[in-house]
Amino acid sequence: MGGARIQPALAAIALLNGFTFGSLLAVLAPYMYSSGFSGSEFGLLTSTSIASSVAASLASGRLSDAVGARRVLTAGFAGKAAAFLLIASGSPLLMAIGFLLQGLSMGASWSAGSALVARSGRDETLHYTFSYFAAASTLGSALGGFAGAVPVAASRTLGVELIDAYRLYLAGLSAVAIVQAALSLKVEERFRAGHGSLLSDLKSLSKSPGFSTIMKFNVIIGLGASMSIHNIGYYFAAKYGVTSAEIGFVSGLEALIMSAVTAMAPRLASALGGPLRAYVILASSSVPLLIAMTLVGDFALAALIYVVRTVLMNAANPLLEAVALRMVPLERRGTAAALISLTFTVPAAAGRSLGGFMLDIDLELPLRLTAALYMVALAYLYTKRRVIEESKLSKPRIMEVKAAA
Repeated sequence: MGGARIQPALAAIALLNGFTFGSLLAVLAPYMYSSGFSGSEFGLLTSTSIASSVAASLASGRLSDAVGARRVLTAGFAGKAAAFLLIASGSPLLMAIGFLLQGLSMGASWSAGSALVARSGRDETLHYTFSYFAAASTLGSALGGFAGAVPVAASRTLGVELIDAYRLYLAGLSAVAIVQAALSLKVEERFRAGHGSLLSDLKSLSKSPGFSTIMKFNVIIGLGASMSIHNIGYYFAAKYGVTSAEIGFVSGLEALIMSAVTAMAPRLASALGGPLRAYVILASSSVPLLIAMTLVGDFALAALIYVVRTVLMNAANPLLEAVALRMVPLERRGTAAALISLTFTVPAAAGRSLGGFMLDIDLELPLRLTAALYMVALAYLYTKRRVIEESKLSKPRIMEVKAAA
């Protein structure tokens, strides 16, 4: 474990996680539409998944600190396997339970997954580990998105109903989740079990000048991203009249490029003076492109600007996550990962609705407001860079737990 920048099992987990996520994005909406679900029913069922993921995030992070992230992640993937089977059933009641389980699995993936990455290698190369993990996940997401064509091709080739092809594909994703669960047990984890309470750990994290700075930054970024980028498909459809074919191609292309750039991010960090500085430079470069998108009237050009912007902003995210978790002792990294997730997702839940309301007023308003929020957030982060770089939480009394190979 010592010299490796990412363990092969961890890279495989990331690739498969991205694949199932990308597949679900491609297949879920047409599957439910073909099954006769209305738009409101689709929104209600999928929001169940989002709500349960937020609820599970902090709990899974805490469990990761108590029993180890590998065990929590394994249980999460087992739940994910069951979720895909339930969603594939077509029964509204079973699908609701499936979405609930799928959300719990997402919460475990966010918190326990980040904690496992943060305990899987040496701290001095943690920005490599996070970047390679994210690159593998993004590549998997692109492959999963493109694989959305598989049920359609299977239906035409084998002569089965498309709805049945969708169900078989979703059931097949259950097997992928089982493989992920098995791989989770193969990851070596530098696990230390702490004895502090959840409340004391939360207080300690919130009082850390560096960590609290990143949490505040995340709140602003989460709100800004959800107002525009999370609704970008609607923006493109409303402004340019494009369909899911064009939007899906842009999404897949973006993921492929982002995977490559994310893998290069640690080397860029070395060239630009460290992970934090590299993050600020790359993310700041993306902000003018948000404004540029609102000034063009051609979809191809707007899509190109969007892809470059998204790659610059998101490819550097693992660098910042590594900076945040590197300042936290091993025994608190599960709770810390959960807080990082929550400070982004909770404001994002409100931001998506706010952005949708603004789209009805002016299509360009959400993008312009997001650019303003990003500029404020990045300026704040840059002014606090010394506080972040010098911050280190005090370590409570801990107990070493040997991780199995």
